[in-house]
Amino acid sequence: MKKAFAIFLAFAALSISASELRVTVPLLSKHYFCASNQCLDLNETNLGVGVEYASYGVIGFENSYSRQSVAAYKRFEYDMNPYMGLGIRLGGVTGYKEESGMDVVPLAQPYLRVLPIDWFSFNIGVVPVGLIDTKNYNVVVTLDSQISF
Repeated sequence: MKKAFAIFLAFAALSISASELRVTVPLLSKHYFCASNQCLDLNETNLGVGVEYASYGVIGFENSYSRQSVAAYKRFEYDMNPYMGLGIRLGGVTGYKEESGMDVVPLAQPYLRVLPIDWFSFNIGVVPVGLIDTKNYNVVVTLDSQISF
């Protein structure tokens, strides 16, 4: 969490265009499609903080295994109308070495972006977890919020 806050402060100190900066707050996740009879009771409150600038982002959060994770990604979005859009985050995430054997796991997170007001949004995402943990769950639905400056 300290690393994520330091990254946020570094981005906030930049002189940037107002529409290109977003602060991200991960909120929740829900794990679905248990593949075995011995599914784990995972953390589904994934609080953290992140920042995006010019479609590139970094987020620090507590992952489903209650360990610190950092995700770095490139965001691609398509606005369907002023209140809704589709997007995907592509990159990598740390914190899953015990499950995957990899220091950095690939990240592909498609999401629906809902904007109740023009500077605030909710992102409802889907993360296939095949590279992380195929023994317990197959997909994770995520919820995060973003404030645009």
